[in-house]
Amino acid sequence: MPRIVDHEQRRAEFVEAAWQLVAAEGIEALTTRRIAEVTGRSNGALLYYFPNKQSVVTAVLRYAFEATNRRADAADPRRRGLAGLRTLCLEIMPLDDVRTLEARIVVTFWQQALTSAENRRLFTAELATWREEMLQRLREGQADGDVAADLDLVAAVDELQAMLMGLQALRVVDPATTTPERQLAQLDAFLARLRA
Repeated sequence: MPRIVDHEQRRAEFVEAAWQLVAAEGIEALTTRRIAEVTGRSNGALLYYFPNKQSVVTAVLRYAFEATNRRADAADPRRRGLAGLRTLCLEIMPLDDVRTLEARIVVTFWQQALTSAENRRLFTAELATWREEMLQRLREGQADGDVAADLDLVAAVDELQAMLMGLQALRVVDPATTTPERQLAQLDAFLARLRA
């Protein structure tokens, strides 16, 4: 009798292996042969789920963003206002080994986004999702009286996204200086400036 394969589980196994490869060895290691090697599967099995390298790249980047969103949902599924914004930021910031690994992957994909229109579209779409949530949390903060009524919300989100992406890059290249404590202090100082 043929063995039943859980396709979602198998696909997730390949994505996880690819995620680990990019984090440990860089984007250059992301070949179908290398992924097959670390998973103990054949190239043919991998190609069933991912017809080319670009499809693997896309899946890995989505995996990193989805992991962040799952953690934020688990931490506070009904997040609102400034507290909800802080929750999202904490899951984006590279404060521990897992989030630092995600930062390594995201920073690696910035280079890909420079040369691949598809990767650029994917990356900007994911950032736009976070951007919209950040704007919504700030609108809620204004409605709750916690955020200054005259705050330029778009400019605040621009600054916040730049800070978060900067923290990811700095944590990857200078972890001794970009400590979790310093990151948290920077976030809290930023949020304090938004208050009514």
